[in-house]
Amino acid sequence: MQKTAAKNGLNLFVLKLIAIFAMTIDHVAWACVPADSVWGQIMHVIGRFTIPIMCFAIVEGYIHTKDLSKYAIRLLIFAIVSSTPFYMFFGQMYSYRQNIIFDLLIALLTITVLDKEKLTLTGKIVSVISLAVISVILGGWPLLTMVYAVIFFYFRKNMKKICIFFSLATVLMVVGIVIFSLVNSKLHFANVDWKWYDKLYLLGFILPLPLLYFYNGEKGGNRYASPFFYVYYPAHLLILALSFGTMNDIRKIFLLLQGTSIFLILVLLVVVAVNNKKSSNASIISMLIFGLLFMVAYFGEIANPTEETIKELVKIEYVADCGFIICFTWFVSDFLRMKVPATIYIVESAISALTVFGVYTMDSNKLFYESFSVGGDLAYPVAIIEPGILYIMFYTCSVLVFAAFLVVNYIMDKESSYIEHQRRKTINYAVFVLWFFIALKVVGISKYDLIAFGVISAMCIVAYGAIQYGFVNDSKIIASSVLLHTSESVVVVDITGEVLMMNDNGRELFPYVQIGKNVRRYKKLKEILDDQKNTLEHDNHVYGFRKEALNENGVVQGYMIWASDITDQIEVFNEIKSKAETDGLTGLCNRSVLEKTVIGEIEKHESGALVMCDLDNFKSVNDHYGHGTGDAVLIAYGEHLRECFKEFDATVCRLGGDEFTVYVKGETDEETLGKTAYKIIAGLYDKMVKSSLPPIVGSSVGIAVNNKGDADFEALYQKADRALYYSKEHGKNRFHFSES
Repeated sequence: MQKTAAKNGLNLFVLKLIAIFAMTIDHVAWACVPADSVWGQIMHVIGRFTIPIMCFAIVEGYIHTKDLSKYAIRLLIFAIVSSTPFYMFFGQMYSYRQNIIFDLLIALLTITVLDKEKLTLTGKIVSVISLAVISVILGGWPLLTMVYAVIFFYFRKNMKKICIFFSLATVLMVVGIVIFSLVNSKLHFANVDWKWYDKLYLLGFILPLPLLYFYNGEKGGNRYASPFFYVYYPAHLLILALSFGTMNDIRKIFLLLQGTSIFLILVLLVVVAVNNKKSSNASIISMLIFGLLFMVAYFGEIANPTEETIKELVKIEYVADCGFIICFTWFVSDFLRMKVPATIYIVESAISALTVFGVYTMDSNKLFYESFSVGGDLAYPVAIIEPGILYIMFYTCSVLVFAAFLVVNYIMDKESSYIEHQRRKTINYAVFVLWFFIALKVVGISKYDLIAFGVISAMCIVAYGAIQYGFVNDSKIIASSVLLHTSESVVVVDITGEVLMMNDNGRELFPYVQIGKNVRRYKKLKEILDDQKNTLEHDNHVYGFRKEALNENGVVQGYMIWASDITDQIEVFNEIKSKAETDGLTGLCNRSVLEKTVIGEIEKHESGALVMCDLDNFKSVNDHYGHGTGDAVLIAYGEHLRECFKEFDATVCRLGGDEFTVYVKGETDEETLGKTAYKIIAGLYDKMVKSSLPPIVGSSVGIAVNNKGDADFEALYQKADRALYYSKEHGKNRFHFSES
């Protein structure tokens, strides 16, 4: 988006906060303020700030995101997460339609398709129509976010056009709704009872445009700002649902939660499967599959809570539980690079086999359950059990295994690297949430079995940890010992910008940088990472940088920044460059420098003058005094030209032999140039005498003036050359201006 305000305008984070505030006001109005009241209308008008600002943010996110796939997946995941609290709050108002994050995802996909260069026009049309159909069928705001996002994207450099087309689209929408309401009031073809004025508050969508005008082009916030909206959206809906929600059927709420969780696990499974292509990462995929199996079985329990159904589904649940625990152990071993003793797997397998045996033979023995029935004074029937010996063994073994992970993590974390520390935190969080929800039922806080929420929470944490820390960081750990001993300075930064490691040379070069901190804190390092700077001076040395992407299977996980001392190379380069641009005899610039200078000035449409000089009778010096004296004369003549043009911004060059050229920047006054040319000619005799050289040479000068700054170099050169030869042909030792 074109910057339309100064730096002290509104950044994107502030705009999002305004949108969040407006959304909250709107939802509170839906909860407890009559829609047809004055306050209700005012609060709903304020609420219209949300969608335009969030569509604007989606476009900005599309333009600036480094990973579009992750951006879209994040929207999808939070759209799924938000669906249950959304339905809990709005009840039947939205039927099967989805929440605003789903609409924003459709908007993102729309501009992605339209901006895809490789996609044919037919492909774009078909894709956009398909997205429009999905939006009409499932969207909470059908087509609206698509239209707004397209307007913001295509007119992002022209705020005036945004205002015109955005306002036009909004007015047309409201007019369409008014016409629909009037026709429907007569024909009753739709099951809604809208008055023609009911939706006039939608014109409030136009109100945020002045705020967007003051957008300063900056992201704002910090690393926690980006996900804030995604987390806030379902959280505030859940709070409002518990306070004012219209859905009071606990069983239906649980079904929604379970269905949402199953859908979320499927998305996570696809995401992890796409990102994790190494066989060593099969553990997390296996764990997600067993978790999905458990969630599906538990959903079946709630959907059909009869004793026969629950008894059969419990068998599936414990098979999934056993597989989940074994795969979790396997995942911990892979994720933490920690060798788990084979004894642990043997014990887990033995307990799992006994558990499956006990559950599948519960009708003929009391090894797993002393008793099993279905009932209870709850919103829906649940299993009522009395644990047997195998039940106790299974949960005791599970607790011991997970407790062992926590203890080992605590012991080993003291000497681990930053990335290993993050991995251990992931495991600790996953274990905690899993057992937290189990404990709610065990200690009697909840009457309902919430283990399913522990499973889904643990799997979300594990999936995030695997994606965030489970790829190239493997390479970092393996290579760290080598990097620590390399002669180059090395800094490793992950995809979020956090510094993962530095070797000793890196610490000397960046003594202020701390491991675990974000590079945004350190301006120089951030500029290097963003390719804004590739050299750095430190302690009278020059360091050159190169950035190497750390990726696996095409997925960038971070960057390795290498710094080498290139002081000697810079000196050699400067020497070579100097020789390439300098006349070896006189030390003046050569023809290539002259061309670059003149062409550069012409391209900038700057005026100036090209003064071409050569020595009269120079051949006599070589013939009578030798080439050594001739060279001395050339050197003295070069010094003389420098002295004559020292008050100007001039480039003095020797083109070869006794031919010299001066380009004077910005000077076009013929009187001034004529006086300088006269000084060259008149002062040459004294220069030769002072230099103890034969004063037998003179100087002819030709001048070409470029008044408009739009001449061609060759044309200007030819003009000066013709003027020079005019001087030589008309008596020498004189100057002449070229014809315009």
